[in-house]
Amino acid sequence: MKNSIEDRIISIVQKTIQDNTLIELTINDSMESVVAWDSLSFMSVFAAINDEFNIDPDFDDAIHYTSIKKLCAYVSAQVG
Repeated sequence: MKNSIEDRIISIVQKTIQDNTLIELTINDSMESVVAWDSLSFMSVFAAINDEFNIDPDFDDAIHYTSIKKLCAYVSAQVG
């Protein structure tokens, strides 16, 4: 499925955290495995995902924005 939630999330995170190098992310990547996904880019990922999927998160939801797997599960539950 070309436009799956997983594909969309990976694309958004890649574009958001990309610095001057091409970043290839997979479902297994997280803030711990990707150097460019730091605390500053975390905020950009948070905003981009919320905008893309029209999510109105509360503060406790931030924990879901630290890995691709967590984001996929969270977004699926929110829009599903």
